Amino acid sequence: MSEKKIIGLFGVCQTDICIYIASVLQNMGLRVCVVDNSYEQEMRHCIPGPSEELSTITYKNIDYEWLTPPECWQEKACDYLLADLGVWPSAEALRVCQEIYLVMDCAIAQVSRYRELMKRVALPMSVIVRDVCPEAVSARRVLAMLQEENCFVVDSYVLPLSEEDVSCRLAMQYQGYHSFGRISLAFEKMLVSVCRAICPCESSVIWRSFKRARKGECA
Repeated sequence: MSEKKIIGLFGVCQTDICIYIASVLQNMGLRVCVVDNSYEQEMRHCIPGPSEELSTITYKNIDYEWLTPPECWQEKACDYLLADLGVWPSAEALRVCQEIYLVMDCAIAQVSRYRELMKRVALPMSVIVRDVCPEAVSARRVLAMLQEENCFVVDSYVLPLSEEDVSCRLAMQYQGYHSFGRISLAFEKMLVSVCRAICPCESSVIWRSFKRARKGECA
C-alpha cells in the first residue's frame, strides 16, 4: 500500500474485534500495527509477551503497542494501524483516524452519551451494536435512538448476544489470544464485512485470509 490507513475503534468491548480484524489484515500480507491507547489496557492481557512491560510486542507478525500518542501514528512502518481508543476517546485521537468504529451494547445510557459524543466531534462513524437481546430491545430501536438528531452514522452492524462470542472474549483475556475459531457465524460475517469496508480487496482474498486468521495462522 502506498499510504497508511488509520482505523480507530472505541466504545465497549471492542478489543477482541480490533485483534481479530488485525489478524485478518495481516493474513492478506499487509503490515499491521495495533495501538492500545485505552485507559483499560485490556489488550495487555490478551497478547502474550514477557513479564516486563515493553512498548512494542510483535506477535503473529503484528506489532502491538501501548499508549502511543496519536501524533506518532503516521510515523509507524505499516499499511494499517488499528487504534483501540477505549471507552471515551479524545477528539484529537478521533480526528487522526481515516475510519472510526463505535462498538456498543444496548444499554440506554451508552446510546445517549455516544450520540452526544458523535454530534460533538462531528465525524462520520460506523457503529457495531453487540450483545443484542431482541427480547429486551431491538437493534433497530437502538440505532434509531443513536441517529436521533445525529447524521454521523454511516454504516451499522448488529451482533446478537452469543455465549460463544462472550466465552472467546473472556478466554482471550485469561489465556492469551491464539485464534478465534469458536465465534458465532454472525460475528464471522461482521468481521468479513468490516474488512471488506476498510480494505479494497477481492472478497475471495478476504475470506481466505479470514479462514487462516480464524485458525490462528499468520502470513
